[in-house]
Amino acid sequence: MTTLSGSRHDIGRIVASNLALGCAWMMGAVAASAQGAFQVEEATIGDIHRAIRGGETTCVQVVEAYVERARAYNGVCTQLVTADGAPVAPGPGAVRAGAPIEFPAATVPVREILPDYDDYRGRPIEFGRMEPTRSDPGVQQQYGMVVGMAGAGQLNALSTLNLRGERSVTCQAGCDAHPSDGALPAHCPAACEAFRRQPDALERAAELDARYGRDPDLERMPMYCAAISFKDVFDTTDMRSTSGADTAYAMDAAPRDATVVAELRAKGAIVYAKANLSEYNAGGGDPGGAVARSRTFGAGVARSSWAGPACNVYDTAREPGGSSSGSAVSVGANLATCSIC
Repeated sequence: MTTLSGSRHDIGRIVASNLALGCAWMMGAVAASAQGAFQVEEATIGDIHRAIRGGETTCVQVVEAYVERARAYNGVCTQLVTADGAPVAPGPGAVRAGAPIEFPAATVPVREILPDYDDYRGRPIEFGRMEPTRSDPGVQQQYGMVVGMAGAGQLNALSTLNLRGERSVTCQAGCDAHPSDGALPAHCPAACEAFRRQPDALERAAELDARYGRDPDLERMPMYCAAISFKDVFDTTDMRSTSGADTAYAMDAAPRDATVVAELRAKGAIVYAKANLSEYNAGGGDPGGAVARSRTFGAGVARSSWAGPACNVYDTAREPGGSSSGSAVSVGANLATCSIC
C-alpha cells in the first residue's frame, strides 16, 4: 500500500503507479460477444474509448453494465461459524445495486473448522452472529467468526455504489432524491440538501454523453468514462466515506474529495464505488483492555465492520488477503474498470 503524501509531483507519480497496478491497461483487444456487442468484461480504458467513439456503447451503458455485474456478483460470500451449526434468521442487509444484500441462514459448526475444538483451552472464541449495524439499525451485518463459502458465486468487493438513494446512510432513500423531485423531506438531515445536488454515477455518465457524445476530448480527459472503485480510505463527497467503519457519523460523506479522487474526476473518470477493505487500513489484532478477553478469533485481516469481508475471485472459500482486498477483487472480477488502493 502507498501513502499519498509529499509534493504534488510525488502524488502524481504515486497515482500513476497505482493506476498502472490497479487498471487492466494491457489486456488485449476490445472485449466483445460473438455478435460484436461491446462488453465491459476485460475491457481496457482504451477499449471503452474506442467503443464509445465507434458508436458501440455510451458512457451510461458502460456504467449500467458495471451495475448489472454488481447486482449479479457483489453479494455475501461468507457464513457464520457458530457453536452448533444451527441456522439463524438474518435480517436485510444494506442496499447495493438497487436491492438489499441477503445473508445465508445456514451456519457452520465450529468443529468443522477447528476439529480439536473440544480440547481448546485458549481465550473464548467470538462466534458468528447477526446484529443490526450501528450505522443503520434497520440493516444487519455478520459479526464474529465467519468462513468463506466455496462456490459462492458472490464476492462482496464493493461496499457502496454511487447510486442515488443508496450511496449514503446519512442521506439514504428519499433523503437523496434528485432536487427536481421536490423539497428535501422534513425528516432528512439538513446536510442532505447539498449532498443530493451531486449527480450519482449514472447521472454523471449521462452528463458526459450529452456533452461529448461520440467525441470525448481524450487529451484533456484520458480517464473518460473509466468506472473506478476507491478503497474507502479515500474520501469522496458523493459517497459514504468511513474507512469501512460501522459508525453512525453525523454526515458519512466527506466535505472534500481526496486528491486522487478530484484528479480523476477532472480527467473524466466515473467515481463509481467504494471498495471493501480492512477497516481503517488495519486488520484483526489484539485491541487491548477488557475487549481482548473475548474478541480474539475471526476478526479477519481483510474485513470491514460495515461491509464484512471480500472473498477471493478464484476461490470464494478463501480470503483475498491484504487490506486493499476489495480493490483487487473489484478489478479481478470486472466489477470496475480500475481501482485505487
